[in-house]
Amino acid sequence: AVVSTQSTGDELLESTGRSIKVEKQVPLTLDEGSLIAFDMAPVEMGKLGQGKARDAFLKALTRDNTQLLFNSLFSLPSSYVEKAICVQLPAPTTRIPREKPIPKPKAPTKWEAFAKSKGIQKKKRGRIIYDEVAKEWKPRYGYKKAGSDKEQNWVVEVPENGDPYKDWLGDKEDKKKEKVAKNELQRLQNISKSVKLQSESISQTVKQAHKSTASLGKFQEKNKDEKKAKAKGKHQKFAPVSGDATSEKEKSLALINKIASSSVTVNKDKAAKQELGATIKRSREAERENRATKRRSKMGVKAQSNHFDKKKRKVSGPSKPGSKR
Repeated sequence: AVVSTQSTGDELLESTGRSIKVEKQVPLTLDEGSLIAFDMAPVEMGKLGQGKARDAFLKALTRDNTQLLFNSLFSLPSSYVEKAICVQLPAPTTRIPREKPIPKPKAPTKWEAFAKSKGIQKKKRGRIIYDEVAKEWKPRYGYKKAGSDKEQNWVVEVPENGDPYKDWLGDKEDKKKEKVAKNELQRLQNISKSVKLQSESISQTVKQAHKSTASLGKFQEKNKDEKKAKAKGKHQKFAPVSGDATSEKEKSLALINKIASSSVTVNKDKAAKQELGATIKRSREAERENRATKRRSKMGVKAQSNHFDKKKRKVSGPSKPGSKR
């Protein structure tokens, strides 16, 4: 970045009548790259005052801080360009927030999406191409391209079942024009699609900003041609709990009539299959429970017999060697 000025420090001193030398107890934090100066010194409330005295104090303080910022700028390397002093600013050190959100990437066109899915990479082709038939260099597009096409495509092979009296050269030119028109139509469709996406994103942002107020945008001022925002999604409606007995009676009668009417058909085969499946499932569960009960009873009998055997051995005492019991 470059800052230019037409006057020097002496001229400023002569025009304003104030000194360019300012002394402060707490030095400023300067960011020449962003042209920002931060004054961290505490303000004495006695000097601040009220009304005109406060305004005069703040103006004098702002003037002194601005003078210190300009003094720092004049201390940077400078040069004369067209009778003006130009200063090369350093890189900014203060991170300033963006005024607007980061722009979203553009939606890819049909061809870009197809090329990405197929792995096709764009290659830059030269404007001149060598013609093997004519043994010379010819333009691929642009100036003199039409003349070279006429020289090269002066004859067209007629298909075996084709009409020999048909203008095949004119048919080829018509197909080329149709192809060009198709490409132009696709280009315009891509432009309209991108514009539509941008307008939708802008309208969505405006709606969100309106709803961010305490009244959810009810008292928010609208633009001239702005439409009323419609809430998207399904809204479930519930019947009133009390007060409307007539509608409740009608709904109950309609439900009873529907159940009692002969128009209600029952799929007997499906009902029989469901009942058979439920019966088989209940029988399997009962059989599984019986097996588990028998297993537990057998384990209990075996444990009891082992317990009584151990008690008998303790009462009889240890057996003598060589004796049989």
